[in-house]
Amino acid sequence: MTTLLVLELVLAAVAAAIVVVGFPRATWRPRPSLRSARAWAVAEWTGATAAERAIWIGVVAAALLLRLYHIRQPMRHDEAYTFFGYASLPLADALSVYRDPNNHLFHTLLVWLSTRLLGTSPPAIRLPAFVAGMLTVPMVYVLARRFADRSTSLLAMALAAVWPALVLYSTNARGHAIVTLGFVVLLVVGDLAIDRESSWPWLVFALVIAIGVYTAPTMLYPAGAAMPWVAMEADRRHGATARRAVTRRLAVAGALAAVLTVMFMLPVVVRNGLAALVANKQVAAVSFAQFLVELRVFAGDIVASNALGIPLLLLVALTLLGITGVLMPGADRSRRLSLALITLLWSAVLLVAGRRPPPGRVLQFIVPLACVYVAIGARVVLARLVREQRLALNALTCVIVPALAAYTVLTRSIFRAPESGTLVDAPQIAEYLLANLRPGDRIAFETPSGPSLDYYLVRKGGRPAAQVNADSGRGRVFVVVNPRHLQTLASVQKFRRDFDWRELVPAGAPVSFAPESVFVFRYVPRN
Repeated sequence: MTTLLVLELVLAAVAAAIVVVGFPRATWRPRPSLRSARAWAVAEWTGATAAERAIWIGVVAAALLLRLYHIRQPMRHDEAYTFFGYASLPLADALSVYRDPNNHLFHTLLVWLSTRLLGTSPPAIRLPAFVAGMLTVPMVYVLARRFADRSTSLLAMALAAVWPALVLYSTNARGHAIVTLGFVVLLVVGDLAIDRESSWPWLVFALVIAIGVYTAPTMLYPAGAAMPWVAMEADRRHGATARRAVTRRLAVAGALAAVLTVMFMLPVVVRNGLAALVANKQVAAVSFAQFLVELRVFAGDIVASNALGIPLLLLVALTLLGITGVLMPGADRSRRLSLALITLLWSAVLLVAGRRPPPGRVLQFIVPLACVYVAIGARVVLARLVREQRLALNALTCVIVPALAAYTVLTRSIFRAPESGTLVDAPQIAEYLLANLRPGDRIAFETPSGPSLDYYLVRKGGRPAAQVNADSGRGRVFVVVNPRHLQTLASVQKFRRDFDWRELVPAGAPVSFAPESVFVFRYVPRN
């Protein structure tokens, strides 16, 4: 503990030195920066028409209601595992135990706080992701205003409000919503910093990167895309001299972000070693041949994760509009195109360098940017079709929000999505088990059903399955089968080799929970 404290103090001193040396005192002007941000918001609101203000409020309300509707969805594998494995531990352990990348450390810290204050209900556990997801919606509007007019920005904001993948990870207790919000903030702050002789935006830039990496190392994807784009933007607007000045500030911000990240991560390294972060089995590189095989799976996973719940025809239309938004002619075409290309190229470089494709949801940070490009593309198309382009964009916004929100609710696409592991009827299965388990009975299941089931067993007054199974006895065996993850009774039996299935025979018909089933077995001693 003493060694850790000394190292943290040394790193804090290094961070302070970087700030003092890298950002001259003359550039510290917080009040003008705050006033200008406030003035922009006031001007944006007063400059809008009454209809545009009503649309803005309606979009935010729709985003809130849609997320509130889904915040009580059954707990998923990853978030239940995070809660039991990390956030329910004492704080020092929660922020230092690192068995695998599932521990999104900054998010774990926030969940630890929210559950200590509000209890362990699903909304309390999901509150940090919920807040980050909600903040992303108006931030998409702010980002879009750097590229387009007010009506186009409202449409971009509306898409972010009802995009099913963004809704899902706003109501899933994981750190992905924080990383996604971080990317949008980096683009906005970086774009503003180019034109301001102030150190505050660069400090925010560094802090967002550090918090993002502390949440999940995959923040390197959005951070690595934002930094070169900001430098290119400085060159495009003000020439090579400005680019060199901005590049120096980016270097200082990057160095500060690196030191802060090491400070945050130090408890993990001291307790688990550096290999826990860079060489664990979840991120270790595979052979090139295996990488190519996994890359094909990754390509499909990107679509499945980030376009879930969007009808195919609508997805095709949105894709075409997004491409149009990137390539459309105009004075700012180069900045739109450069941002898209840098984001995609950097993601490709990081993917190849790591030689281990991550889950497709890691690229969710691109979705808000895609919403901006889709809105710009829609503006181009409508400009060619109608005379009142602004009115048409507002009308399209008013249509797409209730239409996609209603489609998402009616099809239950978010509830049914297998993202991060689901056991859809975990609450009902837990109630059934608690009502029927007797001393000596045991529970069998296959990944990813366990943590979700454990959460509701404990939530409803019982014990986790591991504790139930630890009791010696030859009672019945309750087998949970989860077809949504391609499970069958045979696959669960093969997975659970710790049971002697030769001595077990069915004890009646399976109990159906649609789609899951629970099979009950009893022991019959062999002759």
